[in-house]
Amino acid sequence: MRKTSSAFLVDRRIVALILFMFIMNTVLLVAGIHVFNSHFNNEIEDFVMKQKIAKELVDYNRRLARSLGVDTRTQVREALSRFNYEIDLAANVDDLNKAILANGSRTQERILQEYEAKQKETVLALVNQDPLLKEMDGKQRLMVKLSRDQGISLEPANMLHDETLLKISQTVTIGELAQDLIVEVEVEEGRGQLLMPYNPLDHIRNLTREIDSLRVTVHELRTRSGFAEMTGAGVVVRIYDAEDGFTNETIIHETDVRDTVNELFAAGAQGVAIGNQRLTATSAIRCVGPSILVNDERIAVNPVTIRAIGDPDVLASGLDIIRITLEISRDLTFEVEKLEHLTLPAYSR
Repeated sequence: MRKTSSAFLVDRRIVALILFMFIMNTVLLVAGIHVFNSHFNNEIEDFVMKQKIAKELVDYNRRLARSLGVDTRTQVREALSRFNYEIDLAANVDDLNKAILANGSRTQERILQEYEAKQKETVLALVNQDPLLKEMDGKQRLMVKLSRDQGISLEPANMLHDETLLKISQTVTIGELAQDLIVEVEVEEGRGQLLMPYNPLDHIRNLTREIDSLRVTVHELRTRSGFAEMTGAGVVVRIYDAEDGFTNETIIHETDVRDTVNELFAAGAQGVAIGNQRLTATSAIRCVGPSILVNDERIAVNPVTIRAIGDPDVLASGLDIIRITLEISRDLTFEVEKLEHLTLPAYSR
């Protein structure tokens, strides 16, 4: 093994930039979590503020990727796009928290992984320019190691020209926050290819991240399908029989409840409960004699209470036609209450 005397020349400005971006990311993440856990008097302003902070986290990750020269790589763009998309998709503070927990650290890790991959590709390109590769017989393996403390080294020694090692040390920057860079190359027929060493710890970490992501996804699916509690802003609808009503036209029927539920879903409701019964894809709303059954369970009537989570203004507006129809043609009472905090129970049969 040999080391060049001028090996590992680090551009201090690049190192300072990388250090600054990492510090800013850390500060932003801590500040974001602190603000996300605080309480504001106005919940709408609270959500807007937290969404803005989440967007700033995406922007700082985007700047970090640009400073490291990996912003155009497919994996980085996909990670940033997914992070930004899930923030846009969030309908409440809980959704924003999930988006940050699921994508914050993962996006930064992807950026650093792609940066390391870019460095290895640069080393490989310089190795492939070395004339000594053309003289190698059969398959040969070599390892180039860049270290902050020891500079650049090569195993086995004398496999590359000193000029190649010097170019690598002058071109590839490790930085004070990165690990030592180890590049393994397999040479065959005068051409080198990268070897990806198996690291069981990295494999375990990747599997753990995937499991955590799947848990978040499963919880989200359970929530949206009705098998877990859902919390957020929404509306409470109360439908009453006509005063002293007893005829078919002056009392509530299951069709009135179904029509109201359909209007709520059409207006973007994320979840709906009738009485204490959460609606799922297989829920039934039907009449048995004077009773209304939801999920084969009797619900309280007069009023029939329907709760839905979604944008309160949009949901309320979506109910205008059916409300006017029931009030004018049937003399029923139809009330809509907008709430900024509402909890729907889980389907529990």
